[in-house]
Amino acid sequence: MIDIKLDNFNLEKYTDELMEKVKIELNSETLSFYQTEESKRSCFLILDKKEYFIDFIFMATHENFQLKVDIRAKEKEKADKALHDLKIKIKDLIVEDWKQCVWLTDHQSEEFAEDLYKNVHSVENSLRRVINTVLFHHLGGDWWRFMPIHLTNKYSTRISGYQDRAPSFKNVHANLLSIDTDDLVSILEFKTYQVKDESIFSGTNPFIPDSLQQAEVLKQKQDLGKFKHIMSDIINNKKSIESHQRALTNLLKEQMEIDIDFWEKFFSPWFSCTLREFSGKWKHFSTDRNHVAHNKFIDIRLYQKFKKSMEDLLKIITEAEEKFEEYLKEESTQFLEDVKQSALEESYQIQREEKQAIAEEAGIQILDEDHIISQFQEHITETLEGISSEIYYRTDIEVTYNEPLLTTPEKIFEIQNNILKRSIHVEVESDIDESEGCTSRVHFLVYSNEDFKKGFDISYVNGEAEFNENQGNFMPKSEHEFNISSLEEIESFIYELLEEEMPEISEDDLASFVCEECREYTVNLSEENDYGLGICIQCGHKNVIGQCQRCEDRLDQPEDGFCESCTEWFNEQ
Repeated sequence: MIDIKLDNFNLEKYTDELMEKVKIELNSETLSFYQTEESKRSCFLILDKKEYFIDFIFMATHENFQLKVDIRAKEKEKADKALHDLKIKIKDLIVEDWKQCVWLTDHQSEEFAEDLYKNVHSVENSLRRVINTVLFHHLGGDWWRFMPIHLTNKYSTRISGYQDRAPSFKNVHANLLSIDTDDLVSILEFKTYQVKDESIFSGTNPFIPDSLQQAEVLKQKQDLGKFKHIMSDIINNKKSIESHQRALTNLLKEQMEIDIDFWEKFFSPWFSCTLREFSGKWKHFSTDRNHVAHNKFIDIRLYQKFKKSMEDLLKIITEAEEKFEEYLKEESTQFLEDVKQSALEESYQIQREEKQAIAEEAGIQILDEDHIISQFQEHITETLEGISSEIYYRTDIEVTYNEPLLTTPEKIFEIQNNILKRSIHVEVESDIDESEGCTSRVHFLVYSNEDFKKGFDISYVNGEAEFNENQGNFMPKSEHEFNISSLEEIESFIYELLEEEMPEISEDDLASFVCEECREYTVNLSEENDYGLGICIQCGHKNVIGQCQRCEDRLDQPEDGFCESCTEWFNEQ
C-alpha cells in the first residue's frame, strides 16, 4: 500500500516528482510528458542520446490499488546500460512508497538469458566433444566401460527416454549428452586403480630386508585377518554389509594404487591450466549455468560477469581442442607416411628378391642402392682411415673423418694445422644407380686451404642379365665391376699436399726443454720451417729461446747463456 490516502493520491504530481528525481540523478538531457489521463500518464526520457518511454498506469479497487510501470526503449540494444540504470533507478525511488514490488516482465533480462544460454550450450558441448575425442583416440569407441557405475547407470536410465523422443538419433552413441553438467568434470578427474604388487593378496617380497619384511608381513597378516573376518560376517549375514562398508572400503583402498589417472595421462597435455583450476572454473560455471537455465533475473552486471567467465572457460576448452586436433593431424600424417614407407619398402624388398634370384641364376652380382653405397663406404673408409692412422702420431695436426652417407654432397675428411692455420679437406659427390648394367660414381674433390686442387673418381658397374629363350634361364649380359684405383691416387696426393703445406718437423728441430704452457717437449728450435722459433707445435704457445751472450746464436734452453763453442773458447783462454 502507498503511504498516502487514496483520496489524496495525485498521479500527475507523483509522477512529476518521481521523474524529476530520475532526470537529475541519471543526468538526463530531456524529460517530457506527452500524455496525461486520469489513470495513466506517459513520458519520454533521453539518456546517452537514446529515447526511452515510460507509462505509469494507476489501478484502484475497494481493497487495494496498484501502480504499473512500463519502460521501453525506442531502439532495442541488448546490453543497454542506460535502460538498465533507468529501470533500477525508478524501482529504487518508488519501492519505499509501496508495500510490494512485483517484477512482471523484463525483456532485457530475457535477452541476457537467451544470449548466455548460447554460451552455456557452447561450453558444455565443447567439453563433451573434447572428452569424446580424446578418450576415443586413446581407449577406443568403448571407452565408456571405464566410467564409474553411477555415471553409466545414469546414462542407461535416461538414454531410452531421449531416444524415444528423437527416434532419428536412436542409433547414435550419445552417452555424454545424457550426463549432467557437474558430472562432466568428474570424467576428467577419474582414476582407475589396480592391486598393489605388495598387498594382503600377495606373498612376501624377497628383495625387502628381513627387518622391514617382518614388519610388513605382520601388517599384511593383520589386515588379511581383518578382511577374512569381515567377509565371513558378510557371507553369513548379508545385512551386516552396511555396518562393515566403511572398514571394508578403507581396507581395500590400502591395497590399491592408481592405474590410470585420466587427467594426467589423457587431458593434461592439452589444457593450459591445472585440473584444480579447471575444476574450480567448472564449478562456478555450473552454478551460473543453473541460474541462466532456470529463468532467474539477470541484471547487466551479472550478465557481463557470466559472459566473461563463460568466454574464458570456452577459450581454455577450445585451445585444448585445437591442440589435440593438431596432434591428431600430425599423428594421422605420420601414420599415413609410415604406411606408405612400409608399402614402399615391401615393394623394394620384392624387387630385391627378384633381382637376387636373377643374379644367382645368371652367376652375376646385381646390387641395390644400399649395398652399392655400403661397398663404396667400405673402400673409402679403408683409405681415409689409413691416412689418419699413418699421421696419428703428429702433434701439430688434427684429423677428422666422417663416413660418407653418399646421399648428398658433403665434407668427409679434413686435416688441420691450427698453428700454421692451414688445412686439407676432401668433399664427395655421388651418383648412385642401382639399375642393371648401370654405373654408379663417387667424385672426390680435394682442397688445400679452401682452394680446389684436384678431382678423382671411383665407380661401380652393376651386373646385368638377359633371359635365354633357348635354354629357358637367365644368362649374364655384363659382369659387375668395381674401379677404385683412384683411391690410391687420392692417398698419394694428400701425402704430397701434407709435405708441401704442413711439413713434418724433425725431432732435431725440437727443444730439449718443455713448453711452459702445455709442458710437452714440442718447442720448435728451427728457423728454417714455417712454425716460428720458440713456437710449441702442440699448443701454439710462443716460448722464450735463450741466446748465446757472446756469439748471439740460439741456445737449446729458455735462458740466455753461452753456447758450447764459446764455452770451449773461454776454456782455452
